Amino acid sequence: MNAKSLTKIVVLVVVSIGVCADFAWADKQQLQEKLGKDIRIKLDDVTIAEALEKIGQKAELKIVLSDEAVWKLPHGTATRLSVTLNGPLAESLTEMLNAFLMRYAVGEEEVTIYPRPELEHILGRPMTKQLEVLRKIYTLQFNCNESGGESTYMAEFINERFGPEGLTVLPTEYYGQFVQALEPAGETPFTLAQLLDSTSHRGAWYLWQRDFANQAPEVRVVSENDFWEAKLNQIVDISFKDESAFIVLQRLANWAGVKLFVYKRSPSWLEEKVSVDMQNVKLQQAISSIVSMTGGTISIDYEDGEIGVEGPVYEEKVIEKPETSKSPIEAGGSYVGKISIPMDGGKYYIEFMLRESDLTEKLKKLRTDKMKKILEQFSRSGLGS
Repeated sequence: MNAKSLTKIVVLVVVSIGVCADFAWADKQQLQEKLGKDIRIKLDDVTIAEALEKIGQKAELKIVLSDEAVWKLPHGTATRLSVTLNGPLAESLTEMLNAFLMRYAVGEEEVTIYPRPELEHILGRPMTKQLEVLRKIYTLQFNCNESGGESTYMAEFINERFGPEGLTVLPTEYYGQFVQALEPAGETPFTLAQLLDSTSHRGAWYLWQRDFANQAPEVRVVSENDFWEAKLNQIVDISFKDESAFIVLQRLANWAGVKLFVYKRSPSWLEEKVSVDMQNVKLQQAISSIVSMTGGTISIDYEDGEIGVEGPVYEEKVIEKPETSKSPIEAGGSYVGKISIPMDGGKYYIEFMLRESDLTEKLKKLRTDKMKKILEQFSRSGLGS
């Protein structure tokens, strides 16, 4: 192939890639345009999966729930709602998803629903009441003057602002830190989420799930290590059938909001299909069980929120075929000659038997010619008749 031909191929490839990118951009632009159009639809007491399907049919686009979104809905795809959309789909869909602290992302072929970052402060599958409290944590605003500027009043003020059930922040020492954070701001309003993020270490706080119905909601501020540990100790029910071990581990890591690092000694490790059915187990225990099923090991770094899994050691073994007796022909042909070497002045000889495979090409040709002459002489003498 000459240089000129090669140049043509490269140009064609580049153009092809550009066309694919244009198609992807065009598809995404079409989805954006559909999201900008007005939509009118009313849905009463339907599952969120049904709602998204009907909204998608009405708007002529596909809306799907990510696996992470399914995990962070009170009842997964069976979560029920009633909704009326009237106006631009983008705004109406955003408002509908706000109730569940979800968001949407526009892809090349579909619109996908994901949990918003705020949901990491609810461990496990959230309850409807928890979602209501968490929304208030992020939306209710107050300032230092309203709370009286003292930690005691701050505790009472926050408790009152969150309705009849109230809200408690633990440890209570953080009320004093809230006052100190608000004083320089004066009348500038803050949300409780802003105060929690500014006074805790890297936003290490979560909304504790109440054990009993009459217990007041609690926000627990913890160390970063304890936050990661609490995430991994959340109780889960999981069910996977004929799914690759890697996909299962990645989904569980996403549920916990931790990073998963996989170290492979064998390329095929974690590719095998697994079926898992576990109820009422800690997420950490579920991950450890799956890694153990595949023969791997697990390590957890609570400081950085990372899970490392490592595959088993596979020793490469050379399998030798057992020696079997072979006939002279199988072993390299029948014997065609013998070399005798006199030793000690002819007192004895060392002999080597030769097979056809031992001969050089020149000797093979010489032998063939000799055999041909012998056979011709044999035929002329009449002994071959």
